[in-house]
Amino acid sequence: MLFPIVVTVLLLHDKDKVYLKGKDKIVPPFRFGVEDVATKMWFHKLAYPGQCLTNSHLDIIFYYLRKKGKYAKEPKVKFTTTDCLFFKTIHALYEKFIAQKKNLSLITAQHAIADYIRGGKMLCGSPWHLCDHVLFIIHMETESHWILGRLNIEERRMYMYNSLSTVMKDSAAIKACQPFAMLLPHFFALFDEFKKEKKNRDCGCFVASFAEYFIDMKPIPPIFDVEKHRDRLAVLFYKYTRMKEVDFIDSEDEAPPKDYVHNHRQVVVSIMFNS
Repeated sequence: MLFPIVVTVLLLHDKDKVYLKGKDKIVPPFRFGVEDVATKMWFHKLAYPGQCLTNSHLDIIFYYLRKKGKYAKEPKVKFTTTDCLFFKTIHALYEKFIAQKKNLSLITAQHAIADYIRGGKMLCGSPWHLCDHVLFIIHMETESHWILGRLNIEERRMYMYNSLSTVMKDSAAIKACQPFAMLLPHFFALFDEFKKEKKNRDCGCFVASFAEYFIDMKPIPPIFDVEKHRDRLAVLFYKYTRMKEVDFIDSEDEAPPKDYVHNHRQVVVSIMFNS
């Protein structure tokens, strides 16, 4: 008598049989940029704990993370991500690379990995040399487990984030990250942007802006958006020079000598830097 009850319990806990046959479809499918979702089960697996997310889940989530970072008005960090296909691609290349005794001819600018580095292959991708960090989706197939990889571009160092940190899991995670550590330096060598010594070419903008903060008695912000300040300075000086040309306006120091006759000029004592 217990047997039917046990079967019933098993069915109730079968996480892949939540909806009745034919009731799982979404028509028309929901469009999420990189992929369409056509089943309610996609949302069920995302919503309830204890269920492993799929490639589809992570690809869609990371697509919107890229959008969030790329189109944010004041992004806190410059980053891009890869997708699940990148992980499969670099692992396949790694296996071939090792099998052919580290044949460097496999590392080419035409390879799909190089396209990712240039910012191609994905919607909302960014060239890696314009980012500070690259986030990788890494799947440990033998463990059926996801981990996150983060490459710090300036440090050339890979960081790993593992939600199940044990000796065995960490060992498998390090092994899963090995293709990145082995192959990415060779791909970086193909690009001039990564060969150059990293220099702070924005130091002049920092100097000008810091001086302005001091004069205005304003605190220097902990996060300094150099692109925003460069744009502000460029627009400010462009508008000022156009104003001088169109309206014949000069500041006092830039005005012609007093004995120079010019009936159409006005004197502007100062120009405010704040905009």
